[in-house]
Amino acid sequence: MKFKRLLATLESSILGSWRMIIDTIGNNAAPREEQKPGFGNRLITALKDLFYRMWSRIQGVRIPIFIKLAALSTLLIFLVIFTISFSMLNRQKEQFIGQLINLGETLAHVAASNASDKLLGEEELSLFQLLNDIAQNEQVIYALITDGKGIIKAHSSIEEVNKAYVSPKNSTLLKEADMVSVSSFMHDGEHILFFEKPITYQKLEVGEVHLAISQKKIFQNIRNAKIFIILLTAIITVFGIVLSLGMSRYFSDPIRKLRESTNALGMGDFDHQVMIKRNDELGDLGTAFNKMAKDLALKERIKYSFGQYVTPEIVELILANPDSQWMKGSEVEATVLFVDIRGFTTLSEDKSPESIVELLNDYFTCVTDVVIKHGGHLNKFVGDEAMVVFGAPIPNQHHAEAAVRAALDIQTEISGLHLGTLLQGMAVQVGIGINSGAMVAGNLGSEKRMEYTVIGDNVNVASRLTSLAKPGEILISGQTYELIKDKSRLNIEKRRKILVKGRKMRIGIFKVLGLAGDGYGDNKQDASSI
Repeated sequence: MKFKRLLATLESSILGSWRMIIDTIGNNAAPREEQKPGFGNRLITALKDLFYRMWSRIQGVRIPIFIKLAALSTLLIFLVIFTISFSMLNRQKEQFIGQLINLGETLAHVAASNASDKLLGEEELSLFQLLNDIAQNEQVIYALITDGKGIIKAHSSIEEVNKAYVSPKNSTLLKEADMVSVSSFMHDGEHILFFEKPITYQKLEVGEVHLAISQKKIFQNIRNAKIFIILLTAIITVFGIVLSLGMSRYFSDPIRKLRESTNALGMGDFDHQVMIKRNDELGDLGTAFNKMAKDLALKERIKYSFGQYVTPEIVELILANPDSQWMKGSEVEATVLFVDIRGFTTLSEDKSPESIVELLNDYFTCVTDVVIKHGGHLNKFVGDEAMVVFGAPIPNQHHAEAAVRAALDIQTEISGLHLGTLLQGMAVQVGIGINSGAMVAGNLGSEKRMEYTVIGDNVNVASRLTSLAKPGEILISGQTYELIKDKSRLNIEKRRKILVKGRKMRIGIFKVLGLAGDGYGDNKQDASSI
């Protein structure tokens, strides 16, 4: 993932830089309001529009990571070569021009130092020979000497002699040192360096040397170097593309395999193994992925097997929080429901063990389905009795209401249970007791065998109510009634207070007759009106 994020960051940075460059060019080239846009401005605008259209399309296209990596690698290679080549060419150009300036300064010094006597003596032939020797250099365009009045006394082209000297137009001064002035100008599309040095005799200026040197050869060499570099860059770029594609495949294939393995893992194929045999970080990642898949497979098998003996919510909590406080014991507000088959001894006294087990399994299956439906925790089975907890270990602020509604559904489901073959026509009836309040929840037992359960006086009260319930009855305590009276439309019948074992005070009990409006016990008051 970090590798993908790095590629995405690098990609967005480069594209963002190009966008910024185009914006900058466009802003700099933008026409003023009073000016009509020229061809250059229209071209910049068209390029910007083209870039933004391409960018919007690229953003919506899914590009494989190996192509992105190859493109970025190629772009980096190109940028590096371009930067190095551009720097080298500029440096080479500066060196060539520097050497040419040194040559021009030297020639100007030679001409000025040898021309003073000849100029004063009007030795025109000697002056011409001096300039002709200088003009033998193929880079010298022309050389001339003027007198103090600006009249050309000698010229490498003899027809210019005795004419008035005219300075080059639009010349730019480059430097002035050691009495030599160096400037540049364009003539017929050609870059020319121009040198001027006064001719002195006994510290008096008697004339001036003018020397024009062409930069054509320098620019021709630079142009040839550019062509060579472009060809070399193209060759290296093609080679870089091939190499980048190979390297990209080398790095992206493990990522592709990991993605396929992740999809397989998401589909529940925990036996899937990713085949990455490499001695680097990606190999370590593949090994770690395979270990994770193996651990998940083991966890799933444990969860499935464990779930046959422990309720699913307990399995989830144990696997998610093995050291959580809920396993160590805590006080919770919950509701306990006990359900017990009435007359079970009579029902089973003449039945075979297989029939009894089948009867109990059908009965407990019915109870389990209802409890799960209402979000309860099936805590334990003891003989023909089942203990159910609502509100622990999964908190539920409506635990009392959920317990009562589950009790009603249990009575309904039990009455419709098809056990005629097993009981030979005898009906199965259950008694249910429910109580709510504070109780201690946690793991009880030894290091070798532990069980999650709830204990306390309120649990005992629920058990006592179950023993008092007649076949088909649901008895709830006053504490449970107080929690549901304003929330549930139930038909409730108030019973007399009773004294239960372990309590000094009598407790109120209520009989749940059914939901209001179901036709059963409609002559009784509902829970909200008692």
